[in-house]
Amino acid sequence: MASSRIEKLPDELLDLIMHQIRDRTTLRTLCLVSKDISRIATARLYADIALEKDDFKHLRPLALLFWTSEPHRKAVRTFCVRHAYGGNLDPWPRHPDLDGIIRTNLELYVKQGDREQWFNEVRDGADSTRIASLLLRSLPHVMTMQLPGFELIDPAVRKTGLLTV
Repeated sequence: MASSRIEKLPDELLDLIMHQIRDRTTLRTLCLVSKDISRIATARLYADIALEKDDFKHLRPLALLFWTSEPHRKAVRTFCVRHAYGGNLDPWPRHPDLDGIIRTNLELYVKQGDREQWFNEVRDGADSTRIASLLLRSLPHVMTMQLPGFELIDPAVRKTGLLTV
């Protein structure tokens, strides 16, 4: 299959073009055009991660993606969590070596004596802050982190004032 005219442009020019595209759906669609376009569009798509409100529920799948994909991990420049509740996370995606991937990250960033407790809390999702902490530590090119409004209390509890244990 012959490449299109746009694919013949230098990567630097393609990157400048992609930089002008603000719509994430368009960037996601461009990732499907070709390998060359995908490489550049993916970098733009994942450069600025913003988890707002219900988006935070995707923390586990996002963490697994970054832990298993170096290009995605290296693309992130800004990570922001706004008005997010740390509970009700989506389950971990199925992966044959999920436990090994979590343990590898723990070996890199957590003291040996604390690793088993961290593993249990990350694996079962009991503490979303530990997952977020491991995720943020694993992103080598993040230049900006914004965490305003990250809450560990269910917003419904805050509204009613009732906490059931």
